Amino acid sequence: MGLLKKSIGFVIGFAVVYGAIHLIGGDDELKEFESYHSDEGRFSALFPGKPTKIMQSMDTPAGKVELVMYQGGAEETGFIVGYCDYPQEVIDKPNLQKILDGARDGAIRNIQGELIEETKLEFHGYIGREIKIKAPQDLIIKARMILIDNRLYQVMVVSPSADIIEEKGAEFLESFSVDGTG
Repeated sequence: MGLLKKSIGFVIGFAVVYGAIHLIGGDDELKEFESYHSDEGRFSALFPGKPTKIMQSMDTPAGKVELVMYQGGAEETGFIVGYCDYPQEVIDKPNLQKILDGARDGAIRNIQGELIEETKLEFHGYIGREIKIKAPQDLIIKARMILIDNRLYQVMVVSPSADIIEEKGAEFLESFSVDGTG
């Protein structure tokens, strides 16, 4: 596996693992969704209540990467938007789909999950993927990974409930927008 795949896979895998492990344990019930906008992250999404911001600096084979995550949810369900910016030389490689391949593979490997579904996405002219992963502890993760310039956005819902993934998760994923792309 190349340097590019290792770094992207590491970061997305970290985000998925972090979100799955650290978010669960909040309120007993999901709050009503409300619009949230991050000026710094240049995105908007519907979250159940105001999300918590977490920043994590990580050393990767491509250099130091800052992962920023916004998360909200309830005891067994999490809604997460994360992003990281990669050095431009990483993005200037000829096949950007390999970045998304590495993100998918890293997420699955790092949580010891199983890929259930995968679809290629087009997000306002940018490439992306939607994946569904069966994770340990009977969790289901549905995530969208979208590459906009040198920023990889990760939008995901984590829950043991297939109904929540398909209903609230779909609403959350569809609500995600990036400034200047719509």
